[in-house]
Amino acid sequence: MEIYDFGAGFPAIDDGNDYFESRLRTECAFRGMSYILIDRPNLESITGRCRDGAFRLKFYLDMASETFTPNDAYLNLNYLLKKSDTKIVDDPDDVKISADKSLTHCNLMARGVPVPYTVITKGAECLRPLTDQERLGLGHFFVVKPALGYGRRGVKFTDYDNMQKAVNESLQAKMGDTLLIQEFIEPAHIGGRKGWFRIFYIFGEIIPCWWDPEKSTYHEVLMHEIYEYKLLPLIEITRKIAHITRVDWFSTEIAINKKNNEFIAVDYVNDQCWVNPKSKSPDGIPDDILSRMAYRIVEKAHYHIRRLPLKNRSISVNGGM
Repeated sequence: MEIYDFGAGFPAIDDGNDYFESRLRTECAFRGMSYILIDRPNLESITGRCRDGAFRLKFYLDMASETFTPNDAYLNLNYLLKKSDTKIVDDPDDVKISADKSLTHCNLMARGVPVPYTVITKGAECLRPLTDQERLGLGHFFVVKPALGYGRRGVKFTDYDNMQKAVNESLQAKMGDTLLIQEFIEPAHIGGRKGWFRIFYIFGEIIPCWWDPEKSTYHEVLMHEIYEYKLLPLIEITRKIAHITRVDWFSTEIAINKKNNEFIAVDYVNDQCWVNPKSKSPDGIPDDILSRMAYRIVEKAHYHIRRLPLKNRSISVNGGM
């Protein structure tokens, strides 16, 4: 039987993900852990050996599966590995719930996480007129997005007069027939930046970044900014989202609402985090953050294999001024 300590599933390695994959490989080598890349060329063979009991993996990082595609080969591999007691990041059953924005919205709201005013519609109901109360809650300008969407697919910004067109276009993205019609959050400006953040959660460690939703650019939140701008709610809300969804590695978006200066979760759980490095793309994640995330994931794998509890961390920020 083939046994590996750590496996990473990527359909292919290219300029967008080679830096992160190489960091995973290096971190495994440093700890003496065996590593295997599961890409398209070897996926079928590994799946077959896993099904036959000839292949075992102790820890698996899934960067490839399509959660809502039943016959997806990587998703099928996930369940074969889970059946053989592999630790999978992220667990496919937890992802199936958290990736559905309609379910997650309701779960977060019920547990006190601040979320935008939202109307959830399904099927033919998507085309119905909004009630007076809904129009009041949404405001003049709002967002239409598929519940199963990712990568901004099917996301439309609209007003009431053009809502039906936006709804039709969102449905045409073919990301399911459930839509979220959601209040548009305009961020406050803080320290010369938009008060919009993308925060990474990795096994209890939280890395907050300033994020511009129009330019998709990242700047790590510095330690002094946490206190100067009173940003600790970023940590508290992210930790609460992780506790509710039980997802081990994800990014979330939180904004400071210009209307009332309150923190609000505007995009909930994005698993299979985008890992393009800033050194290769202006809208990439800072290389240092990718390195720290790779370190934390492999560290978790190492402790998992040794059956030891992972050292607890709550926040990881750059201390620069």
